[in-house]
Amino acid sequence: LNNNFQVIHSQLSRTIISGKNMKTLFLRTTVLLIGALILVSCAATETEEIAAESSTTATNASEDAVEAECMDEVLKQATEASVPADASEAPNATGSNNADDTEDNKLEDSDKTDEFNKTDDTEPSKADETESNKVEEGEEKKEATETEKKEEALPLQTGPFIDILGETLLSLEMINETSAQFHSHLTNEALNGKKVVGLYFSADWCGPCRQFTPDLVNFYNKMNARKGKENQFEIVWISRCRDVNSYGQYFTHMNWLAMTPEDAMGAKGEQLSQKYKVKGIPHLVLLDDMGSVITYDGRTKIPADKAGIGFPWRNPLTTAYITLVPKSLRMILKTHLDGAKQKIAMVTGLKAKMA
Repeated sequence: LNNNFQVIHSQLSRTIISGKNMKTLFLRTTVLLIGALILVSCAATETEEIAAESSTTATNASEDAVEAECMDEVLKQATEASVPADASEAPNATGSNNADDTEDNKLEDSDKTDEFNKTDDTEPSKADETESNKVEEGEEKKEATETEKKEEALPLQTGPFIDILGETLLSLEMINETSAQFHSHLTNEALNGKKVVGLYFSADWCGPCRQFTPDLVNFYNKMNARKGKENQFEIVWISRCRDVNSYGQYFTHMNWLAMTPEDAMGAKGEQLSQKYKVKGIPHLVLLDDMGSVITYDGRTKIPADKAGIGFPWRNPLTTAYITLVPKSLRMILKTHLDGAKQKIAMVTGLKAKMA
């Protein structure tokens, strides 16, 4: 910087300055200004550092003074804490007073505890009622959960026999001479592979039913024992009994399936009676594997053909139709026919209402 300043000064002192010298003078002047700015900034930084060091020193000095004062105070308190021998009895008196207070407090706490226990003893019934209510609510929730699980456990079933009979059927197993046990079966699984399904409407209070049931049991066993046609015939009992006890007792005389008593003795049983033209019992309707009616008159067919030579007594045209047309195509045609029948029934009912 000093060299640049001297050169600039000598050049300015000259009277005539050439263009080359003017350019050099400009460059040296720029360098001089930049250097001056750098010096100024460095000086300012050094000044700030010196001020910070001085403030730190002052702070440390003040902290040392405070620590010294604290030490003096601690020493003073330690000196005052030394008690003469005459005053040694005061803590003992204070300790005895504290002990008395502690005993009084214990007595008060014991009195409060006795009162609390008495209060609890006077109101045991409310606590018992609350606990019993909780237990009952828990049992109800558990039963509801088990019912929901059972409903969820049933797989989705479709088909003609689901619409006719529902999703489950019952069978009865004789455990011994005086007791039996019900078993539930999925409808589609129970009727899988059955070529003929009979719907048997009967009741325990009906004399002709009690006479016909043993003959039907023998016929059922005979048809299912035929060579090449084993277990292709199934019967589902549609009970017309008046109560569940009669249902169970009468079911012991059969070895086939049954609709649940709730459905058979309820609205479902009434609907099936109307659908399959039940005018009296016993009544036996025979259906094929698609749920179509083979005959409504099984009750009179069996006594007339006990050997089952013509069983299931199909119409010759129906037999030809079943032989020639595949089951899948027959199912499609049946679905369309059922839909058409429902529409015709609806139109007929509307016309009857309007008339």
